[in-house]
Amino acid sequence: MMVGPYRRRLTRALGASSATSDAVADSRESWLPYLGLRLGELALRAVDRRAAYSLTGPLAAFLVACWPSHWSGLRANLVVIRPDLGRGEMRRLLRRNVRNFLKAWIDVLQMAHRPLEAWAPWLRIQDEHYLDEAWGQGKGVIIVSLHLGSWEAAIAALRGKFVSQGSGVALLAEQVRPIRCFNWLVRTRAKVGCQVIPLNVDAVRRGDQVAVHRSGAAAVRQIYRVLSQNGVVVMAIDRDLLGTGTPVPFLGRRASIPLGAVEIAARTGAAILPVSLVRDQRDNYLCRAYPPIEVTLGEDREAGLRRSAQQLLQVLEPELRDHPDQWHVMQPLFGPLMAADEVSLAGPLDGEAAL
Repeated sequence: MMVGPYRRRLTRALGASSATSDAVADSRESWLPYLGLRLGELALRAVDRRAAYSLTGPLAAFLVACWPSHWSGLRANLVVIRPDLGRGEMRRLLRRNVRNFLKAWIDVLQMAHRPLEAWAPWLRIQDEHYLDEAWGQGKGVIIVSLHLGSWEAAIAALRGKFVSQGSGVALLAEQVRPIRCFNWLVRTRAKVGCQVIPLNVDAVRRGDQVAVHRSGAAAVRQIYRVLSQNGVVVMAIDRDLLGTGTPVPFLGRRASIPLGAVEIAARTGAAILPVSLVRDQRDNYLCRAYPPIEVTLGEDREAGLRRSAQQLLQVLEPELRDHPDQWHVMQPLFGPLMAADEVSLAGPLDGEAAL
């Protein structure tokens, strides 16, 4: 169990809370988003997956054309990945991205009533032995990924692999508003054996430090409990939800990256494993595991954490460049170009030897 300054630091970094802690605020929120979710879930219950996907093309074109300001952050991120594209090509890339984003939401809405076994034909795991070896160490596994592809397919894959062997799977997720919608997401993911550890972004935005510290302590305990039982914790590294990240080179740019995943790995000895998930042209899923990252801190702890985070990003960057239409980060992430000495912080990666 963590004590002292480290625990306080990680508590601030996570800022999580239970899904019921903001019940009073939720009573003042609109029911419309929640009703929309439930109606969408009900409508898709009787619709075939491919038939539902066929609607995403026209809907994406409509949303991009009629609501351009909503996608400005996503567009800014895509420009960093593909600076070579002209205006028309970028518009087409944005539409493809929004279409895949809608497909991911269809997966979420259908997951509540789709049997877990139904995912199996659509999912393939590549280099699965890295997952097996990491889990076999017995200290838990931290899976680090990007907001790439459909996470619901990854949850289904991990559930089938680890939960059946007695280990839990937990996902760190932003506590979205209204709380009714978030509670629905928690229940939906619980049906496939995934525990949700919420990140209370709203409390941070309100400056409610009491709520952040109280609920953050609960989140830290949940993470450690899962890892102590040789479970799996899934985190994304490409969004600094709470504004506590550190500047790390990402695609050659300055990006604010949370270091919580590597810090927890350093403290617990849990294996930290980069994993990507993308769709193919037939809307099947490919989940690919990479060799675990060795977190070595040295005398300068902060530099060691940044170096490990950069190594994780460097492993996942090629997937991002190959599939920019599947990376769904809506807030601007990238700052200015980093100096050469900052970019080389982690050193060159030469195949698996560097990992």
